[in-house]
Amino acid sequence: MKILVTGAAGFIGSNISNTLISQGHSVIGIDSLSNVLYSKDVKAKRISALSQLGGFEFHHLDLSADSLDSIEGDLDGVINEAALPGQILSWSHFDQYVMNNFTSVERLIQFCLARDIPKLVQASTSSVYGINAIGSESQQLRPASPYGVTKLAGESLLHAYGQNFPLNYSIVRYFSVFGPEQRPDMGLHKFISAIASGAPLHIYGDGTQRRDCTFVNDIVDGTISAIKSGTQGETYNLAGGTDVSVIEMIELCGRLIGKEPRIVFVERPVGDQLLTSADFSKATKDLNYNPRFSFEEGLKKQINWQLG
Repeated sequence: MKILVTGAAGFIGSNISNTLISQGHSVIGIDSLSNVLYSKDVKAKRISALSQLGGFEFHHLDLSADSLDSIEGDLDGVINEAALPGQILSWSHFDQYVMNNFTSVERLIQFCLARDIPKLVQASTSSVYGINAIGSESQQLRPASPYGVTKLAGESLLHAYGQNFPLNYSIVRYFSVFGPEQRPDMGLHKFISAIASGAPLHIYGDGTQRRDCTFVNDIVDGTISAIKSGTQGETYNLAGGTDVSVIEMIELCGRLIGKEPRIVFVERPVGDQLLTSADFSKATKDLNYNPRFSFEEGLKKQINWQLG
């Protein structure tokens, strides 16, 4: 297959691109190399590593603004990982979240329709469910941050086009993804760095918030499976199957690194999720999705990558 991966320089997009290439597929990667959440140098290194592999072609483009005319040839599918993630920043950077998480989806839909692309997989988030993301895809959708609102708006746009145009798409909702190449602004990355260096570790609230943590390899498997066997118009939860409290995450990090965490509790930000615990039985049925990595196994791999 020849797959277009948007956000190819990101944490999940780079892992998806790498896996597709290792499976013998060709990948065209798009990324704007944005500096908003973390240094674009990190993203450039990921693209450089992918470019060393056969079957990877990179286009430095902003999906929300630039023309995609430079992308040539037939495509077997598109995986849209391009987005501006993060709940906290979305309150102060609203316009950028709208452009990256909503406008870019519309432009990609138009591209898929114009090119008769057989399948589009849209990456979404547990944040569309709100403060408590518990259960199946049928649970109430009440996003508690502009980030969640813009991601849900992107999903809704796909449904609108799917009802009126020949657009074959599936949506995958990710739950707290971690592992090698994790973004430096994400919780586990910060925890590991702080514990390893002996720096104070700032925790939002009392640390009892619980997350259904999903190892990135499992997310990659589920997303690629959605290209091949995702049902038209369906949405799938992709999760790890075990929720862990923030305090438990930190304690395990400390044991694995061999250092005592220096915890400082700070005020919980607006819109922070309290509990995420997904029912992903529909993904198991349709996508043959079965998470292979426990939280501890995945955490060991992230620590080895991050500190190695």
